[in-house]
Amino acid sequence: MKKILPVICIGLIYSGGAFAQEIKVPIHRQIFHDNIDKEQVAADKFDGKTDNFVKATEDETINLQVTNALMKQVDAIQVEIERDTALDQRLKVKYLTGLQQVLKDYNTKRSFRRIEPDEAPAIVNAYRNMMHADIQGKSIYPIARTLSFEAGERLVEVYKDNPGFKEARGEMFAKYAFRNLEDIMPKLGPYLDYPVTDSVIAAVARKYPNQVLTYATSYTPTASAIRRNQDPLVQQIVQIGRSSQSTRLMPFIDQLLDGTTTIPELESAVADDYNYFRKMVQAAIALQKRKANGQEPLGLKAMQENMHAKSLRYIREVNDLHEEGPAVRFRIVKDFTPEELYYLIVNGQEELYTSSYTNAAKAGLYDQMMLRMKPPRGDSLLMLVSFDRFKKFIAMAAGFNTLDHFLKSMDPENANYLMVKFVRSLEKTEDLEDAVDVANSFGSIRDPKLLDFLRDEVRKNLVFVTGKKDKRGTTIYGLLNSIFSEQAGGTDSSRASDMAAKLQLPPINFVEFNTLPNDSGRIYQQVFFYGDEDGLISYRSFMGNFPSSEWHVTKNTYWTTITSTKGKPTTIFANNPLPEPEDKTAIEKLAEYLDEKDIHPTVFIHRGHSYHVNTTLDNLQSTARIVILGSCGGYHNLATVLEKAPDAHIISSKQVGTYRVNEPIIRSLEEVIRAGKDVDWVQMWVGLSKRFAGDAGSKTLFDDYVPPHKNLGAIFIKAYRQVMKETN
Repeated sequence: MKKILPVICIGLIYSGGAFAQEIKVPIHRQIFHDNIDKEQVAADKFDGKTDNFVKATEDETINLQVTNALMKQVDAIQVEIERDTALDQRLKVKYLTGLQQVLKDYNTKRSFRRIEPDEAPAIVNAYRNMMHADIQGKSIYPIARTLSFEAGERLVEVYKDNPGFKEARGEMFAKYAFRNLEDIMPKLGPYLDYPVTDSVIAAVARKYPNQVLTYATSYTPTASAIRRNQDPLVQQIVQIGRSSQSTRLMPFIDQLLDGTTTIPELESAVADDYNYFRKMVQAAIALQKRKANGQEPLGLKAMQENMHAKSLRYIREVNDLHEEGPAVRFRIVKDFTPEELYYLIVNGQEELYTSSYTNAAKAGLYDQMMLRMKPPRGDSLLMLVSFDRFKKFIAMAAGFNTLDHFLKSMDPENANYLMVKFVRSLEKTEDLEDAVDVANSFGSIRDPKLLDFLRDEVRKNLVFVTGKKDKRGTTIYGLLNSIFSEQAGGTDSSRASDMAAKLQLPPINFVEFNTLPNDSGRIYQQVFFYGDEDGLISYRSFMGNFPSSEWHVTKNTYWTTITSTKGKPTTIFANNPLPEPEDKTAIEKLAEYLDEKDIHPTVFIHRGHSYHVNTTLDNLQSTARIVILGSCGGYHNLATVLEKAPDAHIISSKQVGTYRVNEPIIRSLEEVIRAGKDVDWVQMWVGLSKRFAGDAGSKTLFDDYVPPHKNLGAIFIKAYRQVMKETN
């Protein structure tokens, strides 16, 4: 809404024709119109151009609708508010402020890909309709129920005095809660007296019972709501919560419900750490058998969570002793059975060192697992664990170069059957994790015969799902077939180019330089550090990359700003690794600053353990073009990155990241960016390989890093989403 103080001239286009109307705005309300204008400008320049056109999608018709809503229709609402003589100063300020807040909410969510950009017309139209209803004293609920949570969340808060506010707010809460059961428990507080909350708690109990247990044993109002919930499963969780061993008992809820054990019996069995882990392994195998028989075990999620946490504690101890001899390093697992070692492995993908998995002394977890099998047959091992997460195990074996050894431990026909099973039924899974594991494993397998065998199996499955007219299956196997075919022959660059063309993706072997700067020509980057000892070491090492002859460094309480003085304008923001939990505060303060200054980095770097990565990903923006995750390359992290930033190129590692590799990668990246060149991953990796060639220890670590053009899992996710988007 363009203004000339103290008189505002507004040009509007209505369906009946165009006309200009001069509106006088009192000086004390001018600031509210200015604030709305700022949000309109922010929406306009989101695509890098300030041209009175909002590019929200690739569909020009939708873009025109979004532009009309955010520009002309918002202007029209401003005019309507100012022209309505029945509204006093308080109400005009209320509706103008609310409009600005709703626009800001839309812009912020769009930056972090938390809303579909094409929802703008629905939001603006709903705001106008709610305003009319509010003026007339009518309920906003009928309007609110037509909106998505993302669109209506902030909108309904403008109308707190409306008679339909509580009902509308409850509608938004329900829409969010049932779609986000994993994250809803901390947010129940304001909604405990809403009727739908009992159903939400019961739904969480069936998917994430550990969370219900945590709150049931707390001294919060939520605990009271859980205890009065009449759902049988929730009541069983309440009973478990009365035990001093409640978190250890939770995974065994199926046995408690069917009466095969009791709380006192379990309390005795899980008191000792090792007995507890052994009991979980036994129960996990039993639950897997139930699942294979078509049942839905309630405790499986809790079992996997508890076993994952306990496994990482064992693995971290083995990792931390990596300089000790095998007898000391692996002492903690010396009494583990093959099944127990198997579960350590499949739960340790995020942090397992290569030398902890397998080593020359044959003391690694995989080595000992096979040696303790009598006879050492891989097929017998998988039968012992009821094939629980065997696709994850196969993918890890491929990544750690033990797949050939594992397959040769069994009869050839069984090995073939196992790999057939590895590739089969990917269309039946809830998510893409198994398919991504298959894609990633293909990039690690070196046996030509096995590669040909897998290619043939993928083609067979493609024919099968195509014949069934299974759209999801056809997409999954069609993409795997394309990826696997393009992996054969040619140079890294030619294979990557051919693959991108065949999958109809942007280049996957390089990032164009012109996609990195903002509209002023500056490249912004954000680096995440954490307050543990590793974070302090990483931060000090990182800061050594920026000599005063080429960079200017400033530091405040919460973050460090690093600005180039040579080459292309580059600014790097790195939060300071303050002691935990202040490190999270530093990240929040930096995020607030970037939001206030309308800064959207295109390079994001995670420096920290895998258990910190969720905080980094929460702050990832849709503008990301390069994301360095270090150790965190698992499926869920890749999926989260690409959900938020579909165009991102991801560097990850098969094991824990190290500054010995991270710093050379970052220095190489900064050199290319400041030179204004395209970031060619193939060339960069060739240069880094030469750099590490003389350092055997670092070279081994570097070989576990996966560059974007070889990150087949990430490429598969990108291609899958592109195909499904076009299909929809």
